[in-house]
Parts: sequence; C-alpha cells; structure tokens
Amino acid sequence: MKKRSVFLGISALLSGFLLVPSASAYIAGPRYLTYQTPVDIKFTFNSTLSISLSSADLLIANLAPGASASSNTITVSVNTNNITGYTLSAKVGDGTTYTNDKLVNSSSNTYFDNLTSSSTLSNFGNNKWGYALGTISSSSTYSGLVYNTDTIINATTNASGTAATGYTGTSNTSFTIAAKASDTQASGDYKNIIIFTVVSNIVPMTINDLEYMQDFATLSASDKTSVLNSMTTNTQYQLADSRDGKEYYIAKLADGNVWMTQNLDHDIDSTYNYNSTNTDVPAIWDDILTSTYATGDTTWHSAFTAPESYDPGDLCWNGTIASNYSGTLSTYAEACGNDKHYHIGNYYNWSAAVVLSDSSGIIDHNDDADQSICPAGWMLPKSGTALTGSGTFVYLHNQLDGNVHSSPTHYVYGGYWLGSSLYVGGEGFYWSSVVCDSDCAYLLTFNKDGTIDPQTCSYRQIRSDGYSVRCVAR
Repeated sequence: MKKRSVFLGISALLSGFLLVPSASAYIAGPRYLTYQTPVDIKFTFNSTLSISLSSADLLIANLAPGASASSNTITVSVNTNNITGYTLSAKVGDGTTYTNDKLVNSSSNTYFDNLTSSSTLSNFGNNKWGYALGTISSSSTYSGLVYNTDTIINATTNASGTAATGYTGTSNTSFTIAAKASDTQASGDYKNIIIFTVVSNIVPMTINDLEYMQDFATLSASDKTSVLNSMTTNTQYQLADSRDGKEYYIAKLADGNVWMTQNLDHDIDSTYNYNSTNTDVPAIWDDILTSTYATGDTTWHSAFTAPESYDPGDLCWNGTIASNYSGTLSTYAEACGNDKHYHIGNYYNWSAAVVLSDSSGIIDHNDDADQSICPAGWMLPKSGTALTGSGTFVYLHNQLDGNVHSSPTHYVYGGYWLGSSLYVGGEGFYWSSVVCDSDCAYLLTFNKDGTIDPQTCSYRQIRSDGYSVRCVAR
C-alpha cells in the first residue's frame, strides 16, 4: 500500500550564468558557461492533537450537608488538524492512588458513591456524585463515570467512510460534576481523579491509498468498505500487480463489486514463488509444470492436465468487428498505446487459470476450483446455473443490461488460442472458476452478432483451450 508521508521532497535546479570575456585570439567573442546544482527542499507537516482544561480542579466549594446538590463546570478544549476529528473520553480513577469510582475522604474513611442511574439535580440521592455535559439547566441529566474505563463524552466522527473537513481547529466540551451530601456526612475533602483522553479518528482508507492489486487481500472489512465507498461507480482506476509490476484498470461496476476492466497479462513463471500473499491460492503453488509461452512460440499441447498459457505480446483489439468468425490477431489487433483497456492479455487454459498442475480430477458439475492465477485478494468470477449471485458473470451481466463491450467493462473480442489465434474480432471468451462437465468449464462468451451468454457450457469451450481472464475483488 502507499504509505502516507508527512514529508514532501522537491528537487529544484538553480542555474547560474557567468559571462566570461575573451582571453585569447582564437575565441571569437564572449561565451556563456552554465553551472547547475540541485537544492533539496523539505516541508514538514506536523499532526496536531492537544487537550487543555479551563481549570486544574473540579472543586465544589459550596457543598453543604443536607442541602440540594451543587455543581461546578470546567471546559475541556481539544485542538486538532486531523480532518476526521477526534474522540474525547473520560474515566474516573487512575488505578494506583484511586482504585474505584468513589469520592473518598481519607481522614474519615467516608465517601460519595458514583451515580448508578441517570438523575437530575433535584433527584440526586444523598452522598452521590455524577457528571453532565453541555449547557446546564434544572433538567440536565447526570450520570456516573465508570472506574478506569473510558466513557466517550464527545466524538467528531464521519460515518460516510470518506475523508471529511470541518473537524479541524479547537472545539470545547463543557463538563460538569455535581454532588449532594446528607446532613450526617462527615466534613472534609472528598477526592478522586478524572482522566480525559483524546484520540484522533482514523482517516478512512480510499482507493488512492492502494498501490497494488494485492492490497485488497490485506484490507480489513471496515477498510474495504471505506475503499469501496471512495470509488465512484464506473470510474476507472489503476493498480499494479506486485508479481510483475504490470498495471491494470479496475472499476467498481453496477453490481457493487470491483472488477478488472482489462485482461490479465501475467506470464506464468515456473521459477516464481507463487503463494497466498501474491496470488489467489490458499498456500503455495510450487508444482508448476510449464511457463507462459513467449510471443512467436506457437506450441500448444491442448491438454487440461497441465497449466498452459500463451503471451501474444503487447497487443490490443483494434475495435473492428470481424466480418466472419475467422479473425486473427494479425488482422484485428494492433500495438497498444497508453490506454490498455482493450489489451488482449494472455490466453490461459483452465488449469493455468485455476493454478492446478492437473485439473482433470475436477469433473463434477458445478465444482468450483475457488483459486486462480489472479492476484491475491482477487478471484476468477463464478458462473453456472447454480451460481448467480454477487461476483458472478450472470449477476454482473444482469446489472449491465447486456452491455459488456464498451465502457466501463471494456471486454475484448480477443477470440482464443489453440496454437494460433482464432475468432479474434468476432468473439470473446472469459474463464470462470467453475466446471460444467468433465471437459468444459463455464465461461462468459459473446459474439459479433450481439449474443451474450454469461454461463456458456458447450463442446467448444473445453478446458484445454486458451481463453482470457478477468478478475473480481474478493
């Protein structure tokens, strides 16, 4: 994840110009010499959080036996530059000198009990004490503080999950204590200690705090909610895959999930340490039998008992729809520019897509591999007649009302790979993690005629073929 920093470093170049007169006959006039030197500039931004009291003592000087309850007020001031504010709490007792919630007279060994239920001044019981907040009136309600346990008395919180303004600066909280003595209570000083604590609220994480696709795997449930709330639906963002540094467009789509809006382009490397911190596997994947075939190598074994993938190079679908279904990469793909939404990516057979050295054992209808070549924190979409909820091709397709080709999804007419490119410009095929029979797995498919099927299973979609991969955040 991107680390927040309180330092902003800027390098500046200062140029000095020196006019040097001619010193010999063969120099035909003045020459200009330039000297450059870097100057480092550092700005330090300090976080501010402080607390102050209008008085060091909360003294009720006019408390009289047998009289009505009396009170005294102090102001607790908090100053912060934290944009989401703070949480101010109070507790009674320090755990050493004062080990309960009573106001104690050490000379007479008598005390005032803490209020156990809310009360107005007029209803105070004898030899009780409590606190109230805000502007005090005859109807103000007093409560008891809990011994050595923080009670929140003021919190400037932001429930929306996004960074907010308006909580910086100084704010005040009026804190009042009151007590009532019986006419038989011993006179003297009754003491305890109240400790005020202020804690700056956490600034909610946003999508801009993430750097890698794998950062999604490390988010807590609350942080993930904050990140999702910070993302505008259908807006494109970019994150890198920590395994190879390649960047991918992602977006929160209409189904509420975050999807890759660009094909996966990861080259499987048999020497790489694939594990649960970088890849969507439960532990490690150390039995890789093959690596990704490089551009120009048309070898394809046509078997789903071993992972196999092919890298056609840095090619993007050129946006042209094929006139028939015989389109190839040479006709319907071109070198990518800066925008890689329509990147062809790599072609993966199903064993490679679900990172299994031999997937032939997964043959039962609707078996879900539930692991993939996707980055950690991401997964292959689900598909199949029994899987139609969130995170599935079916659910996304329904929310998109059939639009999968253009923004924001940018699905590619990439065809497939079987030793050569087939159906490029005419069809698109995307693996799910679910098999539909002994030879096939469910796919999202679409073709040039406008037909879209989010749960295709047919003799053509066999697990030994090379299809495209898109991932959805877990």
